[in-house]
Amino acid sequence: MIDNNFSLRPFQMYCCQQVLVGKNPELIAILKFLCEQSHKLTNMGIYYGRQLYFKSHKTLGKYDA
Repeated sequence: MIDNNFSLRPFQMYCCQQVLVGKNPELIAILKFLCEQSHKLTNMGIYYGRQLYFKSHKTLGKYDA
């Protein structure tokens, strides 16, 4: 049995659900754009966190901006 209070720091697992989309090209284009932008924001956050750590040896918390 898995305890609900476990922590996977520094790696965190995300649950994903696959959703099948019909052959609507407009919807597919919108979803593809949103996924690409989400990926770019994730990369930007990782880059910013690494640069902050390398320059000041500080790490960002969950609610730091």
